[in-house]
Amino acid sequence: MKGPIMATLLTLGAAAASAETPLDSAQLDGLLTGNTVYYTLGPGGPGGPNGGEAPMFYGPDGYVAADLPNGVKLVGTWQLDGAGYCVDWENGPRGSCTVVHKRDGAILTLDRTSGESRGDIARIVPGNPEAL
Repeated sequence: MKGPIMATLLTLGAAAASAETPLDSAQLDGLLTGNTVYYTLGPGGPGGPNGGEAPMFYGPDGYVAADLPNGVKLVGTWQLDGAGYCVDWENGPRGSCTVVHKRDGAILTLDRTSGESRGDIARIVPGNPEAL
């Protein structure tokens, strides 16, 4: 793993003593910027009837793209926003804001407004291996 990702994961590991820990903007920057994040989505909605994995690339220039299990490909812009991040999708929801928490060894994403799950982070890969 590259330096920023490893440093962020080590920081997250140190916070494991608490049941649930929100990530701050520095941690999110290390996890997201320039990386492809693979989310595990449950059945229904963007997860399609069976759920599945959704890679999402967060470009350092604010570009974001996702390939959802239901076959939809999204593109837009993203930015860190306080204790979370927000995405304006060109072909989807605008002002879609997310907070990220570490809970019992898992990294979870939650809708900032409703608190509903947006999926778990399964893995993070440097760069854009999916060419999103």
